[in-house]
Amino acid sequence: MAIGSKILIYSNDAQDTEKYIRLLMYQKFLPKAVESISYATLALVSGEYPMFLCSCSPEDTQTTDFLKFMRQDAKMRAIIPIVILNQPTQECIESLIKAGCSNFILQNSSQQIFIDKIEAVAESLGDTHEKRQFVRIDIPDYENAQLLITAKNGQKYPVRINNISMGGLQISWSPEKIVQKMSAGDVLMNCLLVAKSLDLYVDLRIISILNYKASSQFVNLNEDRQAKLCSFIYERLLSENVQNTVKAGR
Repeated sequence: MAIGSKILIYSNDAQDTEKYIRLLMYQKFLPKAVESISYATLALVSGEYPMFLCSCSPEDTQTTDFLKFMRQDAKMRAIIPIVILNQPTQECIESLIKAGCSNFILQNSSQQIFIDKIEAVAESLGDTHEKRQFVRIDIPDYENAQLLITAKNGQKYPVRINNISMGGLQISWSPEKIVQKMSAGDVLMNCLLVAKSLDLYVDLRIISILNYKASSQFVNLNEDRQAKLCSFIYERLLSENVQNTVKAGR
């Protein structure tokens, strides 16, 4: 499964971290946030993350020193740091440039500038937008995750959710079940997505239908709903990573 460019995030501000995760996941990146420099070191020396996004201010000597160390360390030298600058001084920027950092974003820059910079770095690593795909989270049968489709007569038809991503859902149903008639291109309005900790109304465009399964794409997803969806998927990704690490250690 193509999961796109993995990117490690370190920031002292939880709200900024949440914003970066949401923006990156919606641009088909796979981010992971860490809360300390020591955790960042452990993740980066693994070689799993080709990009490192971090916040830095003139007073934050710990992050500045880490970036200098990172550019000199044999295991981390190939990783590209992207530094979000908070009210930088000329001395701060010059110090980071001398250390080997060359990708900067001002903290008050627009979302588009942020995205453009990340995309440019990803392309320099050979990862293009067209090749990346949203990470899909498989939903086990026992979780009974459902999508309630609202028909024109107002009746709700439940179908099972097989997997979910920031882009859409794959749903399925049994042959004996009555469901809303669907065709590729149809838009299903105001469906209720119920999956464990997620309870969300969404609009979906049907992309394809085959053998009692349908692939769909989210449409008209506002920022609040996007944030809830992102939080759900991100938590599942972290949970899966922890489980896989435990299994690998056995």
